[in-house]
Amino acid sequence: MHDPQWHERAACRGHSVEVFFSEDPEDVRAALELCQQCPVQQPCYEQAMADREHFGVWGGSTERERRRVFRAERRRRREERERRAA
Repeated sequence: MHDPQWHERAACRGHSVEVFFSEDPEDVRAALELCQQCPVQQPCYEQAMADREHFGVWGGSTERERRRVFRAERRRRREERERRAA
């Protein structure tokens, strides 16, 4: 996220946004394939995580993958609070 203009170099620039927000497995696969060749995949993923983006394909990750990470983070924070309280 150090480069605020990373999106200008994104491989998805100019592609239909519907592919990245579709529930059709073929669209999701196509979006993920495009992400794999993107020069700014990491900043895109970092932005999606920072914004807690729950929908679409971002930075080579699906909604489901990011939800797993969000849940794991919540669980880790809860366990940490419980440890401190004990």
